[in-house]
This record gives sequence, structure tokens and C-alpha cells, in this order.
Amino acid sequence: MERQFYNPFDVYNMVQYHDSNTEKPGKEGENSSSGSISPNVPAYLRQRLIHRRSVDNLVGNSPTNSMRHSSPESIKSAPVQLKPRSTSHDALSKKKERHQSQTTGASMDSLAKQALLAAQVLNLIPTQKARERNFLHGRIAANSLLGPVELEKVLPNRELKIFIGTWNMNGQNPPKELNDFMLPSDIETVPDLLAIGTQESCSERSEWEAALQETLGPSHVLLYSTSLGTLHLALFLRRDLIWFCSIPEDASFSTRTGTAFRTKGAVAIALMLFGTSFLFVTAHLTAHQDKVKERVNDIKRIVRNLDLPKDLPIRHKSKDVTQNFDCIFWCGDLNFRLAQPREEVIQWVTDTCFPQQLPVNLHKDQLQTILNEGAVLRGFEEAPITFPPTYKYDPGTQNFDSSSKQRTPAYTDRILFKGKGHTRGYIRRVSHESSSSYKDGIIECWFMILYQVLYFRS
Repeated sequence: MERQFYNPFDVYNMVQYHDSNTEKPGKEGENSSSGSISPNVPAYLRQRLIHRRSVDNLVGNSPTNSMRHSSPESIKSAPVQLKPRSTSHDALSKKKERHQSQTTGASMDSLAKQALLAAQVLNLIPTQKARERNFLHGRIAANSLLGPVELEKVLPNRELKIFIGTWNMNGQNPPKELNDFMLPSDIETVPDLLAIGTQESCSERSEWEAALQETLGPSHVLLYSTSLGTLHLALFLRRDLIWFCSIPEDASFSTRTGTAFRTKGAVAIALMLFGTSFLFVTAHLTAHQDKVKERVNDIKRIVRNLDLPKDLPIRHKSKDVTQNFDCIFWCGDLNFRLAQPREEVIQWVTDTCFPQQLPVNLHKDQLQTILNEGAVLRGFEEAPITFPPTYKYDPGTQNFDSSSKQRTPAYTDRILFKGKGHTRGYIRRVSHESSSSYKDGIIECWFMILYQVLYFRS
């Protein structure tokens, strides 16, 4: 059975196609066909081209086919076929002789047509056109892709939808189905940018990233990922926005001494999109109910030791990394607890119907107390919480910790954000943990949705 095959790269790598409108007439005796190969191609390259792609293997060498497909439109629809290969020694020898002898204009004409077909199939960008483009970080130039015309095309409402997901995976493999986590039904459209931070991550990082990519589909690509010990952060970006995004930068810091077992600390990724700078941080802080000062100290050390940005433009670089960006998103297992007796918290959860209509009163929450005092993370906000505590359940059940430790339920998994005034109207944020809306004039939180895989929260 005859098989159709076409590899446009093999053709395009070896052929320069010149438009017939710009081709100068050749001298007498030269092939002046509009589809012929450029005369500037060196002789050794011509010979190599003929050797690799003989007219025998390409449709168009026959008068019927070459005349029939005389326009770009018709060439585009014409399949390229290979003749059945002969395995005999004689056939191979004859074929080799033909490769060496076929230097006629007909073969060149056929090859040029294949190059045209390659350009149409691949939608190749002319080199000169590409050289004129200017990929600048945070600046607008005459030929820059960061201009207002491109911004109007890809973000007409000047809104960027960002999804922030935080997950303490407890070292377990994720479930097969991740739609409820990354594509909750409360969100109408897939966000433009998704930042997934995990703590105590599963060991198979590549499989985890592949599962996230599979859930999102081809509309988004894994822009960047970084890890430190059991911490992992991955950014997925809408495919067409890649052209307007800077090269991501990353940094990490371990709050544990030594390098043998890194389970506490933070990883961060920074980038610029249409001139607006972003910082994404996922952290895992010191555990235990009474370790508030240690957690505060963790945050102070992290913001001082995350060395970002590196090459991204900035006027004045502060020692506090959170002061160097327009928009900052800080998520993770921050391990702050509720300063209440265990029995009191469990009774409150039992008597409450979730999600609540009004935000949960967190006046005894350690993190809210710290934020209100301004001890760390000044200027950061958190969307209203309407869901039950995320910590800590017996694996596979709705029961809070029944082990000998008898740990008090708490909101340990948190998402915080902060923005600067000059980005007003540009950014909106979609976060991952109850249905509520919160505005600070710069970043609008559309949803906080709790997604809980019970066997993860052991």
C-alpha cells in the first residue's frame, strides 16, 4: 500500500524560496523558473540537496503534477507522496546515480515548490521580520511586542486572571482526577496564569507536572517550575501570552540548617508580563501550636534571602523581596494555628454550616494577628474565609486528628496577596480556596475554593 509522508523540515532546511515577483531574470541558458532554487546557493550545497531529496521522491516531477499545482493554494492542498522503496542492490545503485545526475531545472522547481509548501504548513516567520521585533522587559518601543496594539489583542479588558493553588501533599501521589482542583466549576473560564505551590510534594515531580499539564490541555504551557527539597512551584501560562512574558527567574531559601533534608523554607518565581512584575512564593513554615515566633522569624529570613529580581529591570532593589514587585502572591502551608482549645474549635465546626454566608471570624487566628500587628508581610491581604479548617484530618475521613497528638483544627493553608497602586485596573486574581469576592482596588479575588483530598491531610 502506498504511504503518504512529508517532513517539511528536511525540505526547508535545504531550500531558499524566492518570490517570483522579486526574482531577477537569469542569463541566457540558465533556468529562470520562478520556483527554481536561488542561484546564490553554493555548488556543494546544491549537490547535497540533490543527494538528500531527489526528484524521484517528490511529487511534482511528472509534467501532470507539476503543472496542475501551479498556485500556492493548490500546492497547499496537494499531498506529498513517496514512491515505494526498493530494497534491492540494483535499485539502490540506480537511485544513487540519479541523485548525482539530476541537476535539471525541473528538479529545482519541484524542490522550491516543496519549500513553499513547508512555509505554508509551518507558518514560518521571515528572518528579517523576526529581527525587527523587540522583546523588552517592561518597556515599550516602536517595534516591541509589548505595545498597546498587542495588549489590546490579548488582554482587551486589561485583566489578567490568575489562579493560585496551594497543597500540602503529605508525600502522597495525587489522584488521577485534578479537575476539581485546577478547574473548579465556580470559575467560568480557564485562568490566564496558574501558580501551583505544593509542600511535602510527591516524589515524582515530572509526573506531577505532566498531570497538571494534562488537566489544563494545550491552551496553556508549563512556563517554569522550581523546587527545594519537598517544596515545589509550577507556573502555567496561556500559550499566546508567552510572547509578552519575560524569562522567569527563581530563588529559594531553606529555613532548616544544613542541606540533607529540606522540608521548610520557600521557593519563588519572578517574571514580567506586559511590563508588570510578578512574584510568586510558596512556603512551608515551622510547625506546632506554640511556635509563632519561629514562624515569624521564618518569614523575615525568607524575604531577606530570596534574591529577586536578578536581571529584571527595577529602579531600587530592596532587601525585602516583597518590595521589589508590582504584584506578589504568597501561598503555602504557613502552619499558623487557632489560639483556641481543641474542644471549642471542634464544637464550632460541628455547629456551623459551610460554606458560610459571612466570613469566618478569625480574631483568634495567629496569622491574622500577625498581619494586623504588621510584624511581617506588611500590606498583604487575604480573601474572606468561609470554609472549615484545612488542618488536620485522619486520612480518608472527615474526622479531625484522633491520634495521640490530638492536634487542634486550624487554617494552616493560606493564600496572601499584595499589589502596587500603578497597576490599578490591570490585574485580577483567582485564588484556590470559597465563593466570595474581595477588592482592594488593585487585585480582585473572585473565589476562594476549598478543595480537599482527605487522604492527603494526614
